[in-house]
Amino acid sequence: MAKQPQFNASMRMAIIHGKEPFLMKRYTDDFEAVLKKEHGEIDRVVFNGETADLATVLDEVRTFDLLMRHKLIVVNSADCFVASKSSDAIPVRQALERYAESPVQNATLLLRASTWRPGKLDKAVAKIGFVQKLQSLNEMDATRWCIGRSSKEYGCALDSQGAQLLVQRIGVSLTRLDSELGKLAANVAPSTDISKDDVAAMVGLSKEEQAWEIQSVMLSGNEGAAMTKLCELLDVSRQPKELLMWSVIDLTRRLSAASSMILNGATDGEVRKALKLFGDGGNRMVAVAKKKTPSTLATLFSHAVSIDAKTKSGLIDGRRGLETLTLHICREVR
Repeated sequence: MAKQPQFNASMRMAIIHGKEPFLMKRYTDDFEAVLKKEHGEIDRVVFNGETADLATVLDEVRTFDLLMRHKLIVVNSADCFVASKSSDAIPVRQALERYAESPVQNATLLLRASTWRPGKLDKAVAKIGFVQKLQSLNEMDATRWCIGRSSKEYGCALDSQGAQLLVQRIGVSLTRLDSELGKLAANVAPSTDISKDDVAAMVGLSKEEQAWEIQSVMLSGNEGAAMTKLCELLDVSRQPKELLMWSVIDLTRRLSAASSMILNGATDGEVRKALKLFGDGGNRMVAVAKKKTPSTLATLFSHAVSIDAKTKSGLIDGRRGLETLTLHICREVR
């Protein structure tokens, strides 16, 4: 993870950009807290960069607050804002570069964006404030973050296996992970220990994970079990037919690709890495790919695509298409 910027109350401009809303909010709040410590109560004013114009934003920046409070002017979607032109046809980015050379002392301007094109503005802002890029976390970083956040924010000890399972089920969104950590802490109270079993019991499978369950059952070749699982996903879990169909097609696609790679001399490890096959499900997929010829599995993939096309065009009911395809795949891989 990138280090948090060192905020100080003398900063008059700042840029925060990236796709992690949790860190965006945290850094904004931390920056405001530093300003508040120095200036007292802060007047935060927020603009939508997609619709705000330069004149309005700078007027707000330069106008003294009636209560003489220091202002924090936040412009969201700042990438759109700086890409526009001012009323006198001067690019906003260029106008902000000029402003950064002599900013007012009664306000701080904060530009926030999910995407950002670095340039001269970044250098100008860095001289009087900070520029922070929010890096997306990988699974390992997110796991470590969960352990630290659980201890610091919720006073709970989350074991490493529990953190890994939480990230596997939720993903690397810090906002969602933090929400689940709060729920876990509340559920285990008065205990302060959160184990892997607690995570497994309290954090349900995502809709995507539930949809992927059909793949492992199909790979067993057990028609009865596969049809039971399909009905469960459709009628109990209320999974979208489109998501299940995509999962089934992806299964046939990867089986076909694995078989071709094996025929061309690829090792099991190379196949698993290239096709992102993990765990026991990945082992079963490689085993099936070894038993069947590439032509057989290519035909199976083509058949799955054909059934999908017919369901989308209305020639076959979506449920009927899934049932037909499930039985056909089980018979082929058995």
